[in-house]
Amino acid sequence: MKSVKNLIVPALILVALIIGAIVYFAVDKYRNDKINETTGSGMIEVVYFNSMDISSVSVFSRDTGYTTSVSCSTDSTGITSYEYQGDDKDPSADYSQSKLSHFVSLMSSFYGFANVSSSGNLAEYGLDNPAFTITINALNGSVTTVYLGNKSPDGKYCYLNVSGSQDIYTVTAITLDNANVTSVFFLDSRALDISYQDLDTVHFDRKSDGLSLDARVSVTASGIANFEIYKPYKHAASQYFGTLIDTIVSLEIKDYVAVSDSEKASYGLDDPEFHFVLNMKNGDKTEIYFGKKIDNSYYGYISGSDICFVINSYQLEGLELKELTLIDPYICYCYVKDISSITGTYGDKTFKFELDVPDGKSITSQEAFVTLDGRNAQISDSLGRSYCSILFESIACINIGGIETNASVNTVPGPVMSLSFLDKNYVTTTYDFYSRDNDSFYVFKDDEYTGFYVYSRELFNDGGTDTYSYGCWRAYELLNEAISGNVNGIYDLPKEV
Repeated sequence: MKSVKNLIVPALILVALIIGAIVYFAVDKYRNDKINETTGSGMIEVVYFNSMDISSVSVFSRDTGYTTSVSCSTDSTGITSYEYQGDDKDPSADYSQSKLSHFVSLMSSFYGFANVSSSGNLAEYGLDNPAFTITINALNGSVTTVYLGNKSPDGKYCYLNVSGSQDIYTVTAITLDNANVTSVFFLDSRALDISYQDLDTVHFDRKSDGLSLDARVSVTASGIANFEIYKPYKHAASQYFGTLIDTIVSLEIKDYVAVSDSEKASYGLDDPEFHFVLNMKNGDKTEIYFGKKIDNSYYGYISGSDICFVINSYQLEGLELKELTLIDPYICYCYVKDISSITGTYGDKTFKFELDVPDGKSITSQEAFVTLDGRNAQISDSLGRSYCSILFESIACINIGGIETNASVNTVPGPVMSLSFLDKNYVTTTYDFYSRDNDSFYVFKDDEYTGFYVYSRELFNDGGTDTYSYGCWRAYELLNEAISGNVNGIYDLPKEV
């Protein structure tokens, strides 16, 4: 009998433990089900609003004393618009609708990882003096206030409490970063969006080498912008200059940064290296400044704004390009379809190169009529290389050798060589080449110094069998030889020994 009693007592204890465990887990599950009205992901939905139901969201920062605020309005079609109303609002700034919308969404929907307390012991979690106070004003008149406190010891979470509740939750620590924003965060990444139709002139200067260019803007019927430099000389700009201005008028920002006056020197903004001026047809003016390149980035600002920005250096590769690269590389580039004749003079020798090339046709086409001093100039070699093409290319592609705007040119001896163009509108343009030194010539256009010089190879180089490196006068002599020595329109250069 004693042995039976010894068996019954442990059994009763085991049953009691099992019942206790069942009760504990049942109660705990009931408590969690009541407290943790979860989303499908197992996280706790603490606060949730649809942006269409919100009139405004504001975030007060304890440390800065600033309030970041965004108002919302939804039209009859269901489209919600946002307006920045924070303490640091810049009336002239363009704020991004997508960034404002994202902020409202982040600050009106909070999901907890755990309910760490239901006792309202706010001080323990930094919620008696919260880092951020978030106020959500709903269209129905209700006001919901959310508080963000300290980070958890492991730094992964921060603590959250909603006004009127004793519950304290953990939410991701990123929530603190999401709340800690100012007006700069909302600025549109497109800092400028200027139409070429409205733009009159552009200016670009660079401190390092004293570069300063002013150009007029013209737009073709197809909407292509062309730039003609008018100061310090008159000449067409290159495609690289056009690409640079394309980037400026539609400036895309990588990021915005808060830079105090004392910090400007470290970003190169106390004395900016690069400067642009965009002059509009209506008289408005926009000035943009950039400091020197720092870690593959440029820091800059727009005149009249205290906000600085940063862009990737690859966006503005043209900032560092040499002046000769930013302008059209040729002295007198032209198209065969536009020219009626070119007259060349060198010493007591003269040639007249006449062309009648229909639009859309090449100088070698059957429809083209080309003569040199009245003789048929449609001569080529056995491989099809055209000698009249060599002459025209050598004239149209005379490379600028350098820029010397303040040169004192001695014009008394007269030009060494001249090229006179007659276009199909009966306009004559003459280029004269005056001696600069033993290897270069100053260039005048219609008796006015261009500010450029060319090297002698552009006029007199003998390319031999390399028909792409002839100077224009030697190219004339080559065509003359080909006309005299051709057989049935074919002339081959003697092979070099």
